[in-house]
Amino acid sequence: MSDRPVTILAPTLQAVLSSTCKRLRRPEGSLSQCQPGDRLWVREKFRLPAAVESISPLQALERGATPVFLADEPDLPDFALKDLSRIRFARELPRAWHRAHLVIRTIERVPLQAMTQIEAQAAGFASKPQFIAAWNAGVSFPGRRSGASFKWDANPTVLLICFDCIASPIPEQDQLTGVADARA
Repeated sequence: MSDRPVTILAPTLQAVLSSTCKRLRRPEGSLSQCQPGDRLWVREKFRLPAAVESISPLQALERGATPVFLADEPDLPDFALKDLSRIRFARELPRAWHRAHLVIRTIERVPLQAMTQIEAQAAGFASKPQFIAAWNAGVSFPGRRSGASFKWDANPTVLLICFDCIASPIPEQDQLTGVADARA
């Protein structure tokens, strides 16, 4: 059993946390080695207090800083957003600050264009064309293969990951003993 990071951008993040999205499509790559029972810890965009802007997120964690997640900002009062730093990339989120795990039920390889309108909506998009635009913009993220061969029109084979969401971090001792499997 392994634990790996996964970045989920809005609007899919909200759909995952509200349990309307139970499937993710991902380019083949770092998640290709995942198997049923493996866990993905969710990374997401965040901000830190302006007072710790000049240091790394790990240093801010050591100093007791608390992140404000970008997905939560619309629901927060103005005073909670005062004096926040710039938006940080999800890949910068220290594992200690993550707030959800995905437990993989199944993982398979499918053609990207097999996605339906209903699946696009379940993933938090208003339409399949909106998903396509987000996919084409996202496949050029650092560390991922990019280029025309991975865009929607090329219909690449992608990973279809079906999961159960645990909307809280799994305590470290449970990660070591596998207790989280009983929660799923």
